Amino acid sequence: MNPAIPHPPRSLEKSRELLKAAGFSWKSDGTLVDGSGDPVEFSIVTSASNAQRTQMATIIQDDLKQLGMKVQVVPLEFRAVLDRVFQTHDFEASVLALGGGDVDPNTKMNVLVSSGASHMWDLGESQPSTPWEAEIDRLMKQQISTLKFTDRNRLYGRVQQLVYENLPLICIASPNILVGAKTTVGNFQPAILDHYTLWNVDQLFVHSPVKH
Repeated sequence: MNPAIPHPPRSLEKSRELLKAAGFSWKSDGTLVDGSGDPVEFSIVTSASNAQRTQMATIIQDDLKQLGMKVQVVPLEFRAVLDRVFQTHDFEASVLALGGGDVDPNTKMNVLVSSGASHMWDLGESQPSTPWEAEIDRLMKQQISTLKFTDRNRLYGRVQQLVYENLPLICIASPNILVGAKTTVGNFQPAILDHYTLWNVDQLFVHSPVKH
């Protein structure tokens, strides 16, 4: 993660300021309306079989309600969600999981590059539609052939900055993993990737407890 990217605190006041600056306003009953006076309403599709994602969508619904938006959570069968997002594009917002088993930038190529199969914005397009998307494409392709770690880290850090500034997708959750082992387990070195405790199973050993 690029340490230069800030983590702004939750603030309804700041959110209202940003909405107002973008041309939105509120009716007397608190409903948020756009520049044409139409109420802000949209739906979030998510997988009915995944309780965590449905709960996330419900939390988002409640948060945006406090800003005057009317949001409908639509739980669907998982394949129906994928069909709407990647095939028919018949959706307004969606809560999905982007899995990856490696911190290396190459595992994110299918999401970040315009031609990627899991490119979540400008769906159906294979070419970048904005300068910042073109820059992401260039940086991601450049880091593939860059051997020096610090240079790759710098290139990917810029990609993260562009995603933060333009918000084509919003990352709302990341697992917080806690692991433990008995003090008799030697060479125990938890990792940030799965498998968190057994990645070096061939190096683990059990020794007798120290007697005092």
